[in-house]
Amino acid sequence: MIPIVEIKEAARAFGVPPSTIERDYAQNWLLAHLSALPMALKGGTGIRKVFIENYRFSDDLDFTLLEPYEKETLRETVKDAVSRAREESGIRFEEDIDIIETTTGFRATALFRIIPMNASTPTKIIVDLTTMNNESVLLPVEKRRIYHPYSDRLTAGVTCYCLEEIMAEKIRSLFQRIRPRDIYDIRHLADRVNPDAVRSILHRKCECKEVVPDNSVLAGRRNRFSASWNASLRHQMKAVPNFEEAFEWALDCVELYTQQPDEVPQGRSD
Repeated sequence: MIPIVEIKEAARAFGVPPSTIERDYAQNWLLAHLSALPMALKGGTGIRKVFIENYRFSDDLDFTLLEPYEKETLRETVKDAVSRAREESGIRFEEDIDIIETTTGFRATALFRIIPMNASTPTKIIVDLTTMNNESVLLPVEKRRIYHPYSDRLTAGVTCYCLEEIMAEKIRSLFQRIRPRDIYDIRHLADRVNPDAVRSILHRKCECKEVVPDNSVLAGRRNRFSASWNASLRHQMKAVPNFEEAFEWALDCVELYTQQPDEVPQGRSD
């Protein structure tokens, strides 16, 4: 396990609370040992862990299962991964793993302690596991190395969504919930994805959740996204970017990816 002083120095360098660094560090060790399971990492955590080094921090680990699993089998598998992460890293993960069924699959909670002053209240990592019948993976998954910017030099890889599939789900999420991090992620993926690949799966991604991506609906939610922008993101990065610019990018992306090929507008000039 890395020294506590390293956690505090990283927190100062990235402008986030020490608890954010604690979780990020522990996530990596847990992720390394969960990687043997047949599932694909996705979402903002996927962006940070394997695609964009030093991207915004993320609270949870989100996966889509690639094979069927029963609850108790999954509990034992996750428990074993936590045990191995504890043994190899020295992080004080608790042995008991809580796992519940959700509307989309399962949610496991792993508790751990690193910084002594926080010992009375363990930090938690939520592992959200979407089942195959609740989410289809439409593009090929990838195997990528986990970014681990800490001195103990963890070397491991994990199966993950491609960026285009992450982008499609982020756009869909704009119409399912009010989470400013979706706006942030769309803005930062816009220049990194293949638009044709996103467009090829977005309709199916939305249809299975009975979502209709409509810019007029998104525009009507502007104030709700804006109201929680800073509070939602400030513990995940040093400087929260301008909301209006990010929101306009999201509107542009929804328009771009919902057009038919012969209707695709010209790209932004900036």
